Amino acid sequence: MTAPGDDPEAEVRAAAPRQPLGLWWLAVIGLALAGLLLVTSNLRAYGYAVGVTLAVLALLRATLPEPALGGLVVRQRWTDVATLSFLGSAVAILASTLRLTDL
Repeated sequence: MTAPGDDPEAEVRAAAPRQPLGLWWLAVIGLALAGLLLVTSNLRAYGYAVGVTLAVLALLRATLPEPALGGLVVRQRWTDVATLSFLGSAVAILASTLRLTDL
């Protein structure tokens, strides 16, 4: 067992700058608002809100530099943009095809 000051690599890792979280909180706010729509409104509005949230995140990922995005940077830029765009449009299209009727 080593003493706390004996591991120079641990000190370097602790002092290294960490990646900032950036604009990840926009995803949390968008999905929280979508959840609020699900509880108060209907499923179609919820689906549109999730789709718009994903589309906004794709737009931010496509236009802003990586340091500003922080936690939204997962893979290469084009992969993130394509994935978010595809999922956002798929959710919005699926939400538009819902047949909501009273039982």
